Amino acid sequence: MTFFSSSSRGLGRAGLVMGILLFSQSSRGQSQPLPPPPTVGSPNAPNLMAPDLPLPLEASPANPVMMDFTAGEVAPANGIPIEPGSPVLAPEYQAGADLRQLVGLFINDSLDAGSQAGAVNYNELYQQVLARGYSNPQPTQEIEYEVIIETLERFGDPVDQFLPPEAFRALLSQARTPLESRILGTGVMYFRIPELTPATPQQIRRALYLEDYSQGILLDLRGSTGYDPQVIADVARLFLPRSITNLVVTEDRFGQLTTWNSPELPIGAGVPLVVLVDGQTRQGAVLLASQLAASGQVAILGQPTQGTDRQTRFFLLPSGAAVEMAVGRWRTGENRPIVDGLTPMQAISGSDGDWLNAGLGTLASLPARSRPAEQRQESVMVSLAERRVGRFDLGMDTRNVDTTVLGNVDSIAGTSRANVFQPNSDLKIIYIQDYILFNYRNPGIVDSYFADRIYTTQANAQTPEGIRVGSTYREVTQVYGPPGEGGYNEVVPFPVGSREVAREDRYYVNYDSLGIAFAFEVGSNQVVAIGLYKPGS
Repeated sequence: MTFFSSSSRGLGRAGLVMGILLFSQSSRGQSQPLPPPPTVGSPNAPNLMAPDLPLPLEASPANPVMMDFTAGEVAPANGIPIEPGSPVLAPEYQAGADLRQLVGLFINDSLDAGSQAGAVNYNELYQQVLARGYSNPQPTQEIEYEVIIETLERFGDPVDQFLPPEAFRALLSQARTPLESRILGTGVMYFRIPELTPATPQQIRRALYLEDYSQGILLDLRGSTGYDPQVIADVARLFLPRSITNLVVTEDRFGQLTTWNSPELPIGAGVPLVVLVDGQTRQGAVLLASQLAASGQVAILGQPTQGTDRQTRFFLLPSGAAVEMAVGRWRTGENRPIVDGLTPMQAISGSDGDWLNAGLGTLASLPARSRPAEQRQESVMVSLAERRVGRFDLGMDTRNVDTTVLGNVDSIAGTSRANVFQPNSDLKIIYIQDYILFNYRNPGIVDSYFADRIYTTQANAQTPEGIRVGSTYREVTQVYGPPGEGGYNEVVPFPVGSREVAREDRYYVNYDSLGIAFAFEVGSNQVVAIGLYKPGS
């Protein structure tokens, strides 16, 4: 256990606080998760005032409530919202309140002290404070803090630490370094991630959509940290195929394991990836790097990281001080602990330029995803006005379409409820040269299937607005609208059971208000297929 300082264990870095738990009185005796907190400053902003004292000594410990502070937000004190960099007003000190809450933490949350909860006695601890105060001119608050530190040393985990109010306020009010993304050379995307927050997965995904990263990604986790296992799983999924199902495992103090997966699209899977780490990479960032190393196209470079066996959280005490306490154990998706940290496969030192050059050099040595040779053919028009894709009309009866080539049809029964857009209808997906036809048979229809969604992959296909196979995601969104416009969504049209659903080199964008859809190649972000469907379906 250590006393907090600005350099202690890298905690002076911006954005370290990912969770703060506040005790409130409850008769249920169990932790009850709250919905995501409102933005600080809103009418429903949480009030972090300490509970009224005194509490009955025989009362059960209060419930811990997780509160997430995302980028750009800091904790309000006494219900008063504050901005990054502004002072935090400390609550009025009440003798014994912090000790009482610490005892509750040992009983309800601490990783190791739960079995010793009977030994952590509030009355005895508070008597120590009173006894020292009789012969010591030191303020009672300072004496109580000393007893808290001694209690953590005696009963807590070695990673547990106490943060006095001024240190905790400074930590909360530090300016957060934003995620950095930029292009390094042709087809290489660079990300510098100082902390893994709930916004990180979307920030990475949006940046990847807008640039060509077909030659590789450089993920810089130097000095990075993370506390939320779901965030770590979401970021990992962006770079790992769906075949890897368990992305993170956490173990609570009772030995129960929780596995974490993610619904994110693996838009970076299969693209060469280099991860940079150093001695200030800690907690969930180490876990992320270790999990990414499970892929054959990922290289870890840099310096040995901190060990990341302990999962910690911050708990706010009534006086405005805080405790960082171990509450669980981190595991990789294969349930492998990383007690001693992660040792890179190649050591790097020197200037920032030396690190980036080493990463770029390693990226160049990793195998890149192969691309099929381009074939120029007669132009195919995809017309919204005419509801036509090349030689096929939207909504046509496809009973007479030639499907004699073995293996070119996926049949998905409506009873499976797997069909994405019309779950009650039978579906036949017909794959023929340059086209993919989604043909639905509605309930009550005997033998007719209607092509309600048609894609063309023809190399010269284009829309009247000038978007063609080979256009980029950026160009598509400039013409048809960014997310939030035109019914934009990223639903994968292929149902479970079809041959295309598990492809890791494609992602999809649909404009439901327009009835036009696109498939993009992962890495280059170029259109590989253009489709039409009935608007609103």
